Amino acid sequence: MNMAKSYVIGMDFGSDSVRAVLVDAENGREVKSAVCAYPRWAEGKYSDPSKYQFRHSPEDYLFCLQNVIRMVVNEFPEREKILAISVDTTASTPCAVDAELTPLSLLPAYKDNPDAMFILWKDHTAEKESREIESACRKAPYDYSCHSGSSYSPENYWSKVLHIIRNDAGVRRDAAAFVELCDWIPAVLTGCRDPKKIKSSHCVAAGKMMWSKKWGGYPPKEFFLDLEPALSRVHDNLPEENFGSYVAAGHLCPEWAEKVGLGENVLVGVGNVDSHSGGVGAGIAYRRMVMNFGTSACYMCVVPAAVISNQLVPGAFGQADGLILKDLDGFEIGLSAFGDDFAWLKRLLVWAGGDSENVLDRLAAEAALLEPRVDAPLATDHLNGRRSPMQNSSLRAGIVNLRLDSSPAELYYALVEATAFATKIILDHLAGYGIDFDSLVAVGGVAQKSAFVMQMISDVLGKKIDVSDYKHSGALGSAIHAAVLSGLYPDVPSAEKAMCPPDLRSFVPKRQGDPVLKARFERYKALVSFNEID
Repeated sequence: MNMAKSYVIGMDFGSDSVRAVLVDAENGREVKSAVCAYPRWAEGKYSDPSKYQFRHSPEDYLFCLQNVIRMVVNEFPEREKILAISVDTTASTPCAVDAELTPLSLLPAYKDNPDAMFILWKDHTAEKESREIESACRKAPYDYSCHSGSSYSPENYWSKVLHIIRNDAGVRRDAAAFVELCDWIPAVLTGCRDPKKIKSSHCVAAGKMMWSKKWGGYPPKEFFLDLEPALSRVHDNLPEENFGSYVAAGHLCPEWAEKVGLGENVLVGVGNVDSHSGGVGAGIAYRRMVMNFGTSACYMCVVPAAVISNQLVPGAFGQADGLILKDLDGFEIGLSAFGDDFAWLKRLLVWAGGDSENVLDRLAAEAALLEPRVDAPLATDHLNGRRSPMQNSSLRAGIVNLRLDSSPAELYYALVEATAFATKIILDHLAGYGIDFDSLVAVGGVAQKSAFVMQMISDVLGKKIDVSDYKHSGALGSAIHAAVLSGLYPDVPSAEKAMCPPDLRSFVPKRQGDPVLKARFERYKALVSFNEID
């Protein structure tokens, strides 16, 4: 097959929008890219930040799915040479569906019901249920939460499902199943109408849903019956198998082939978790960590099982064989809020109607001029709890050392520094289990736009950080998977070598041995400990 004349599409369903790239499968060259924002989400519908409730309408997904594909193919003269489409999405982002895989919110009775929407990854309404699941795991024959650090987050699948069916009698009655977004999108594209016949993603099953070969799949039905009898129906309607994203879920169904203007011969890949796909798009490999800086921060790495003596690393948010690359243990670990922390400060500063244009850029420019002081304002980064290394979604952030003359730039400096300190704690934790890195590569808008943030993280870690020369690493990772499932490459690492772009630039540490930095890191750890006191 002549790969120079073969093309693939990768899509990344993020928190605010969908990104799509049409790329040349031979070299990863971007032919065209497009972004489509979720219209209802942009209006603030169905979410309530005061309750940590964040919901997406399936109508937003369907609208963007059709439009973003059309945006990249409409003027492309060789559509017949587009071989495959693959997608990644936020996770865990499940939704209640009926027996024909229709999200309940698409039915008239549930049209504006947030509980019938997709429950976005950062929704923390299931805090109580997550603690209950953790308690049940400690009493079970296996610790079913061991692959998520022996804790179970309200961001994960079973917490959210349990919360919804306990708090909405209608959804409890009418939901035949709860389907993850990364499984639903490929099902829509291929015309699958049966929850049990979905080709489910291994990444989401193993990373978010307590699936493991150790106990034969998902926890047994009895485990869920003891938690909540209605969970047994959900358990019964889960697919028995799951697959890597290098596997095809099927072909475009006639309805969607017509909607997007492509042929029914186009393959559709099994879905993936967005952060994992971003890792692939940045060339993840053993000893090469990919740091995805978005609304949250996800750090991905892959390790041969023998390196860690086949043991689980405590506190890792997600760890499983094949989680990111086949035949390697994959880790997802990071911060529950990253860009969201800076967006919070921006909202405060523009609340009274001030100019919001380039606020963060101006703060970064002023923060870069500050003289580091031990007694300057100090912050923790837990505005949305802590994901890693020891998950605690109820942990709250704090800011200390404020004075009457404390400036907005000092607050921004403190928040950026806090995310860097939290990152150092994570990497130090991994190093304690024999997991270290020859290279760190950063992806995401913050990495490419904010030299101040990247330099701070490099200084705190004492390590060089490369920045990927690509704006849509998640979508590119999906395109790489599409190329593999099309048969153009034997495996994902081979496709990465051919299709991943070179790194854009590097940041090297400039403050090694700085006593101020060391002192502030110790104060940061003390402040975190103080905030953890109930």
